Amino acid sequence: MVKRAAQTKTKKPVNPWKWGFLGLVIVIVLAFIFLLTQFTGASSVKQPATTTSKSAASFNVSLNKKQLNAMSDYYLDRFQDKSDSQMNYKFHVKNDAVVTGQTKVLGITVHFGLSLTPKLLKNGNVQLKAKKLAVGQLSVPVSAVMSYIKKSYNLPKWVVLDTSNKTITLNLNAFRTKGVQYRATKIDMSGAGKFEFKVLIPKK
Repeated sequence: MVKRAAQTKTKKPVNPWKWGFLGLVIVIVLAFIFLLTQFTGASSVKQPATTTSKSAASFNVSLNKKQLNAMSDYYLDRFQDKSDSQMNYKFHVKNDAVVTGQTKVLGITVHFGLSLTPKLLKNGNVQLKAKKLAVGQLSVPVSAVMSYIKKSYNLPKWVVLDTSNKTITLNLNAFRTKGVQYRATKIDMSGAGKFEFKVLIPKK
């Protein structure tokens, strides 16, 4: 009886690929959120500020797709050079916002891709609609991954996941870096693209 029980326990071995892929997918989504914070934080040094009120100064930042992609390459390369992560990824804006790259899972190189469509909300926040997530040759259910992340990770309060609609809302009006506030004013994905942000600097 003891021998049979032992055999029964070994019938369902742990599938390392399942957990390897799940961990990879989580890192992809979190890396994309990190990248967005780098964009908004870096843009504050691009233009001189002009006073718009007694309490704050503001300036506008305008980027096209080529400039946005160049900024992405620069900051991601610097970040990955300092990181011990085995993941290598890129963020580029084409017809959609796309994160692509490769990493090693159980010693095997695996390619991945995450495609999102950005949308400007009336309050200056940005909403990202997840369209497709692929890991290797597998198409991974986006809603299932987002649901897992929402339950398992304490994301910043300004990042809101809607698993039913497969959206990531970035509440920029609630995001602060040393008191500096941000809001998106234009997202145009057509042609060369145009992305405009307003940066509000508190008066010292």
